Amino acid sequence: MAGRVADLAVQIHGGSGYMREVPVERIYRDVRLLRLYEGTSEIQRLIIGSNLVKAAQRQQ
Repeated sequence: MAGRVADLAVQIHGGSGYMREVPVERIYRDVRLLRLYEGTSEIQRLIIGSNLVKAAQRQQ
């Protein structure tokens, strides 16, 4: 959600949205970093699924 909002804010500001003088640029940059840090949704789903399977096997 934050990524979509930041993308839209940069688009609204046009070319100036990419300039360091505009606060939107910093927010956009930070959100992009969060996207990379968190990993893709698919990878997160695989990790969660794997952990759930392991937990279920331990309970049996």
